[in-house]
Amino acid sequence: MQRAFSKFVGNCLLFLAGFLFAALTSSEALEIGLGTADITPDVTTFRVPLAGYGARLGRPATGIHDPLRAKVLYLNDKNRHMALIAVDLRSSTPEFKKQIVEKTADLGMNLDNIFVAASHTHAGPSMYPEKFWQMQFGKYDPAIVDIMTSAIAQAIRRAAAATIPARVGYAAKNLDGFTRNRRWRYNTEQRNANGETPNVEPKLSVVRFDDMNGECLALAVHFAAHPTILGAENMRISAEWPGVLQRELERAFPKCVALYLNGAEGDQSPAVGEGGDEFERMNNYGMRLAQYAAQLAEQIETRPDLSIGYMRCLPDLPEITFPESARRKFAAYADAAREALPGKAELQLFQIGPIALAGLPGEPIMEVGQAVEEGFADSDFELPLAIGLANDYIGYIVNEKEYAHGGYEVESRSYYGSGLGAFIETEIALMGKKLAGKATCD
Repeated sequence: MQRAFSKFVGNCLLFLAGFLFAALTSSEALEIGLGTADITPDVTTFRVPLAGYGARLGRPATGIHDPLRAKVLYLNDKNRHMALIAVDLRSSTPEFKKQIVEKTADLGMNLDNIFVAASHTHAGPSMYPEKFWQMQFGKYDPAIVDIMTSAIAQAIRRAAAATIPARVGYAAKNLDGFTRNRRWRYNTEQRNANGETPNVEPKLSVVRFDDMNGECLALAVHFAAHPTILGAENMRISAEWPGVLQRELERAFPKCVALYLNGAEGDQSPAVGEGGDEFERMNNYGMRLAQYAAQLAEQIETRPDLSIGYMRCLPDLPEITFPESARRKFAAYADAAREALPGKAELQLFQIGPIALAGLPGEPIMEVGQAVEEGFADSDFELPLAIGLANDYIGYIVNEKEYAHGGYEVESRSYYGSGLGAFIETEIALMGKKLAGKATCD
């Protein structure tokens, strides 16, 4: 079933897998708690550069279109506990996660059992302490980060203090027409000669968390696409279409907290429909996606007593290497890049029964995400989900084939050579076996 699931044969396949949960359950009841926090920076008090587009040249936000939020899903199965945190930000940083851990250490939270998943909105604050990233997105203000992490820490506390027994289930469906492969415009003649076709996998996955009476408490939605309907000319803070998606799901399920988890979005752009302006198009896209997610959620059967688990590794990354075709472009800030870019990267797994959330510290292209998910075939997980923008940001994660085609993702934001995708695919597959008890940690 694993390989059938990961390939999603056909245009519209629905997987309702409640009856398969028995193999990965625990005699201890799973409990969850939920918390939310407003993490919108005060643009009247702080100068808030918006991250996402270098074309903004570090200019500050001029206002707030809609708020940024953090959603906390706290899980406890009596043997262990962990917190999944979905944030309306371009990406996370090690400093951001470290502050959250320090502010919740008394609850037993640490770098291993906290997972930070950013939506990748391009209308959130620049929050990078390294000079290399500030050169692209604007100056770092530690006061803004401190306020955001304090709010998230309080949300974790509220969630941990209010856990109740929960049931879990999932479903998935392909949504044609929602995404396009944005890298297909690069080296098209050679791609056609190679017999390649655009890789687009618009898979929507929904994980549902109910109370013991079957009332929905939380929905975690996984879908891979760039939140780039708002362009560089927008100077107002916004959670973009993922914010609309979460808002609409919470309207459809009034007692529910919705969390958005981005996938292998490195080469996936939203296929935007009609609208009077970009804000209307953003709203329409999020609302349409929410409608499909709500339909899936209604059909999910949930089961109690699932076990949870987590694993975090920091492997040595390949050597920092700038593409040959872009060496001149990198020359001006190569030293800053080498100083800022890490030699190790955080890879993380969260297990919720038969579901494996694989956190990747950057922007994987779709082929890398598919390979990561297929790498769980021998690990007994039914629903593996590759999650980009998790915990850290090391640039785009491409494979050797796409690296050779060049383009923006390679020539502007790939820093570890053509083998980074394969390296991460191998590391995550090994972690999956370890988490499933089929391999031991070094």
